[in-house]
Amino acid sequence: MNIRDVILPGERADIETIGTFKRGREEKEKEYYITKIFDIPDEEDVIELVMPMEGTKLIVLEPGSRYNLFLFGKKGIYSCEAEVRDRRNEGSIAIAEFSLTTKLEKVQRREFYRFNCVVGMTARELPEAEEAAYIEKKILNPLADPEEKCVILDISGGGMRFVSAAKFAKGSLVHARFVLNVREEQKRYDVVLRVLFADPAPGNPRNTEYRGQFLFLEGGAREDIVRFIFEEQRKERQRQTGS
Repeated sequence: MNIRDVILPGERADIETIGTFKRGREEKEKEYYITKIFDIPDEEDVIELVMPMEGTKLIVLEPGSRYNLFLFGKKGIYSCEAEVRDRRNEGSIAIAEFSLTTKLEKVQRREFYRFNCVVGMTARELPEAEEAAYIEKKILNPLADPEEKCVILDISGGGMRFVSAAKFAKGSLVHARFVLNVREEQKRYDVVLRVLFADPAPGNPRNTEYRGQFLFLEGGAREDIVRFIFEEQRKERQRQTGS
């Protein structure tokens, strides 16, 4: 598949690190960045992305480092693995040149579609030992209850945006518990999120707005969330039409 057939310069690109890596003195499991496509050269399986920013800080992607790329085009969302082979500046713009190491594959858009909602949730940040155990075994401590109060603002099959007065560190794992009405049945979900972004909540600086990505979400739970979105959309259309 030719990249230019499905993706164009200027469109969005998400970058996900592969494996553990060092950032300063810390060893990180994963990080996620949002940026855009700078150019797609004529050379096959090469794509150039603008170096991402974290606030006002430039995130430098080193040659030889590998990432998962998610490319958002008008024909859909495509993913692949890629390696940084070079970097340079175009005027004031820092560019990372990637060589694709796997073929582009289309991703189900429903995993990225976010549905606005207001759903109560409780959460807790996993301590370091439990985080390591969860990454290895995918098992949560059955005796630990999430108690920090939160509100989900939007949700998708891939993650959620939520707000809370509690403080969760960016990059941390959070055990979240919430209830959704799926097929007229109240179902409880215990999931784990990787906190990707944390910013002061608009209009309420005492709260923080978070974005998180689901980790190891089983197919049944993901399908339930997608079904919840579709059912709520249908109810909203019925309310609008009065049917």
